[in-house]
Amino acid sequence: MESLFEASGSNSFTDLPVEQLVKTDLYQTYPCLEGSNEQWNNIISQATDISIPAGTILMHPGSACMQFMLLIDGCVRVYQQTPSDREVTLYRTHGGELCVLSVNGMMKQKNFGAFAKTETDITAVALSRDQFLQAMAVHEPFREFMLISLTSRFHNVLELMEETVFESLDTRLICMLARLSKENNNNLIQITHEKLARELGSTREVISRLLKVLERQGCIKLGRGEIHILI
Repeated sequence: MESLFEASGSNSFTDLPVEQLVKTDLYQTYPCLEGSNEQWNNIISQATDISIPAGTILMHPGSACMQFMLLIDGCVRVYQQTPSDREVTLYRTHGGELCVLSVNGMMKQKNFGAFAKTETDITAVALSRDQFLQAMAVHEPFREFMLISLTSRFHNVLELMEETVFESLDTRLICMLARLSKENNNNLIQITHEKLARELGSTREVISRLLKVLERQGCIKLGRGEIHILI
């Protein structure tokens, strides 16, 4: 099975639905990358503007990393799939962030180690591997952004591993509901039991059972495709 990146060719996204982006959009999302470095500006001027619809598999385990995306808008979910077809979310990449597995692929020519799927329509600026390596060599703000982002994402992955190993599923479920409520600034969370199960590496039946327990305890109220936090 080819990923979208492999199918699109080694250095081109020309077969994708392309939406021309004004390059200033890049610096609105990544203000730390703006600079007067002529070599960097030349790299960006030759980069590829891309637009990809929601629900697209960008990468799968074993895919060759042919492009590095500076995501301007949208969300990409990176996840693993167990032998029993359960999914566990590793992290999400939003506009202004980077995908650490892509960085590893660019720098070490390592194949991608997970699935990457667009959760929303995305727009991005894509660099080839040669352009990525050149940017690392000539533009200090780009190097600093890579290092800072890698450190931050590494800590997030360590926290995920700690939660998975040491915390019970019901505790992880409660923490996820609290996080979603905080992120949305709303006690009403629009999410299905199936999606919660994918996020936590469990099954819909188990998650539904735990949610019913929380509902009986008066912590939440369940609706069709939504969960209302009551505490």
